[in-house]
Amino acid sequence: MDPDSDSEPGGSMANRGPAVFAVTTATLVLASVFVFARMISRYFIVKRVTWDDRIILLAWLIAFFLSFTICFGVSKGLGKHDVDIPPEQIPTLRHCEYVFSILYNPALMATKTSILIFYLRLTQNLQMVLRFASWLTLIIVNIAGVVLTFMNIFQCTPVQAAWNANYNGPTKCIPLLTEFICAAPVNIVTDLAILALPIPVLTGMRLPSRQKTILVITFTLGIFVAVVDVIRIYYLQQAIAEAPTGTVSNPGSRFGGQADFAYNASLALMWSAVEVNVGITCACIPTLKPLVLLLLPSMLYKPNGTRHNPHTSSEKSRRASENPTPGSNNSNINNNNLPGVATPEPIARGAIGGRHYDCLGPDAPISAMEFLTTPDMASLGGPANASANRSRTTNTVSTDHSYENGIYFGFVNMTKPKSMLRANKKESWKYCTIVAILFLLWGISYGLLNTLNNAIATVNNMSTAQTIGLTSAYFGGGYFFGPLLVGEWILRRDEHSRLKRHRGNDENIGGYKATFITGLCIYGTGTIIFWPSAVTNSFGGFMISSFVVGFGLSVLEVAANSFMVLCGPPQYGEARLMLAQAVQAVGSVLSGLLAQKVFFTSLNGVQSSNQSNSTTLLNVQWTYLGITLLCVVLGLFFYYMPLPEVSDSELEESTRRLPVDPCKKSIGGLQLRTVSLILAVVAQYFYVGGQESNSTFFNSLIISILPGQPRSGKIAAGGTAIGINAADPDQPPGLNLSLADYLTVGHTVFAISRFAAAYLIYLSVKNSRLPQPRTILSFSIIICFISALLCVVLRPSNTNLLFIPACLFFFAEGPIWPLIFAIGMRGQGRRTKRAAAFITMGGSGPLFFPFIMYGIIVRGGSVQHAFILIVAMQVAMMALPMFLTYVKDARLMVDPRPPRRALMNGGGRPPNEVLADGDAELGGTDSVTITTDFFRETEAVGKVEKPQRGFIGMVSKGLSAKLQGSRRKSSPTLEVEHSEGSLDD
Repeated sequence: MDPDSDSEPGGSMANRGPAVFAVTTATLVLASVFVFARMISRYFIVKRVTWDDRIILLAWLIAFFLSFTICFGVSKGLGKHDVDIPPEQIPTLRHCEYVFSILYNPALMATKTSILIFYLRLTQNLQMVLRFASWLTLIIVNIAGVVLTFMNIFQCTPVQAAWNANYNGPTKCIPLLTEFICAAPVNIVTDLAILALPIPVLTGMRLPSRQKTILVITFTLGIFVAVVDVIRIYYLQQAIAEAPTGTVSNPGSRFGGQADFAYNASLALMWSAVEVNVGITCACIPTLKPLVLLLLPSMLYKPNGTRHNPHTSSEKSRRASENPTPGSNNSNINNNNLPGVATPEPIARGAIGGRHYDCLGPDAPISAMEFLTTPDMASLGGPANASANRSRTTNTVSTDHSYENGIYFGFVNMTKPKSMLRANKKESWKYCTIVAILFLLWGISYGLLNTLNNAIATVNNMSTAQTIGLTSAYFGGGYFFGPLLVGEWILRRDEHSRLKRHRGNDENIGGYKATFITGLCIYGTGTIIFWPSAVTNSFGGFMISSFVVGFGLSVLEVAANSFMVLCGPPQYGEARLMLAQAVQAVGSVLSGLLAQKVFFTSLNGVQSSNQSNSTTLLNVQWTYLGITLLCVVLGLFFYYMPLPEVSDSELEESTRRLPVDPCKKSIGGLQLRTVSLILAVVAQYFYVGGQESNSTFFNSLIISILPGQPRSGKIAAGGTAIGINAADPDQPPGLNLSLADYLTVGHTVFAISRFAAAYLIYLSVKNSRLPQPRTILSFSIIICFISALLCVVLRPSNTNLLFIPACLFFFAEGPIWPLIFAIGMRGQGRRTKRAAAFITMGGSGPLFFPFIMYGIIVRGGSVQHAFILIVAMQVAMMALPMFLTYVKDARLMVDPRPPRRALMNGGGRPPNEVLADGDAELGGTDSVTITTDFFRETEAVGKVEKPQRGFIGMVSKGLSAKLQGSRRKSSPTLEVEHSEGSLDD
């Protein structure tokens, strides 16, 4: 029944009070039952109480008073309109609302603190990363809880104005609902962290399937808390739609910031209490195993009284032989000593009483992990048995890292993949397809960025400079700090000694998988920060959100781009990255269309009502919340997905097959690879700067050509047509398409060019007549230069014709980013991962260049004159392809197919050694086989021919010299044949 439809007898007065009272009371009773059951289990059965039990009791006490204030408030008018509340009840109602606002955050903080302390006991002596994440979440929960509590206490100035309904002096208050919804990101992020943290530990246990299933389901019940939190936020949004979001001083709406607060906020307050009560209930469920064993043992074990062993004897024997316990002898291992596999014993149902648990007092405590995983608590009949069970439990949960060739995740056995440098085409396709999901994710983010920035500027009446600032925070801030501070550090965490040197027996917590998860977490945090920013229309909040999103995506790009280049046969590195970047471009097009045609249809250049604009941004919040949830799912997905890794030493070894030494001196005395890397970073910096500058001022360029439109000044820089009374202001008269559609066509052409370039590069590996990647890069930059120059010098009478060179610019710039990235990584050796971080950092070009163009336009220069800066950036980018074209050693270092003569020379090493290194690097699965003729020619190099006498000898010598001369002129390339017979198996 709809609470709005409730009415009191004899009238039609809307009253949500009865529904609020019923739901709040029911959830409080539910939480009380589970807390009572937990206390029985801990005090009387296990006879051991820890800090998480004490804190959950405190959380229940606060939740009781929290729920009481709502129920008591209902009797004083909560859920009714202001006109229906008797004046004498308003002071008491105001007191209830104020007390509720103070108790909410402490109740939530205590509940989450109890859960996290339990997690810390659960992960004791286990994964360091999970313990660190638990500590970090615990700190965030308590800091946020304390800050928000004091904000609620002192929400009004003076303080008494918050709870004294009769105070008539000057006041200044923060609307309560605004503060609640601004705190939503912290609640959501911590809820998701608490939900996800124990899953890796639980799924890594070796328990009978029934127990493991129940255990995992028990912990994942926390998803209901997240669902309730989302429902609460929805009702907060409904209540805040008509309310001011800034500080208010109207005496009639001081506390809530709006009239009819008791009615509008009643459901939001109810769901806040439900969130706390359900959270307490879910926190108690994992601790009820002893009570369940006492009352319903068949839930965990077979009804016949024996424990179900999920492994057959053959499987036990196989694991005993393949995965012996470290430090033990295979011959002495029996089934009882296998990690996590206990010998079935009958359950003495009547023996689950207090006598067997008496031994679990201070003299023989059990850990949280033992408490959860001990198959039969009744078997702990004494300290010796308890110690034995603890030993088995420790082995159970500590075997995740004891396998060298396999990974056991409890539900699935997956073979540990080999080094990514040794992956063949089939394996490379499999792993790269998985990682391509990340490319689609940040493509969607990038597609939303420009449209979202324009929408934010429209709603908040921001200046063009402020709108550019959002892009600068995304690229110039996030991409400048993220790659080196976090990306390269996590990617090489197990190989560098920034904090302490990693030892061989330490837990591996770095690498590509860890970097993917870290980047997703940061990115998801940035998207959820958008939530309070949209509510308060805070420019600073939007800046922070853009910065954090860019920071997280830059961390992802460091790992994902380099993964694509390195995972598989090296000659296809550019093609793999180009194809993945094409997927990213498709995501940008699709999300751009979604933003233009769905989210921001009302923001077409004309200011609509403030309510409509605010609602538009609030609707986008749900998309960003969905992205946050997707990041959590992808993080867990990548945690369980076995991905290949590569070490710095393997990368250094791979450079031995190059026909030139990358460390040899080049320009300025720098190493050849250093010069290549510097030029790649510089080229990437100017490329992204030009790309974003073009996208930012694309509308301004088209509009400035239209008759009667200003060519310079702030209006021209803003990209808005003036004096136009068309039905669609985004499509001024004279344009065949709207400005947004033109930009979408440009992004579509951008994506098509990447697919075309990927196919061309793929074919060039086997066809020496097709251009090398460095040649494609050169042509792309040249075409960008020409098309940008045409945009500067052309002023056609038909404005639509100017889109032709603009579209050509989009087409040519498509392949540049992946080509610069892949080429810049070649020959870097053990510095490859760091090189990937530096090249990604080159994406911070938009930090300054859009502002420079904006300054040119505002100071009197036309938009076309400002585009000269983009032309200049294309010229600066030419330094890299010129270096690769005219420096022979650079060509040999970066070409996937070096000339045969260079490969024969091998950088001064014997040709057979170079070829052997190359074959070893590919692991034989995608082996490179050289034709017999080439082997013969290679063996003939350096040999001294014996002089042949007579006429036949002279003719033979002359023909041989002539043939060798023609070969020198033609510079034949190495004939490479790929043996792929094993790939189809």
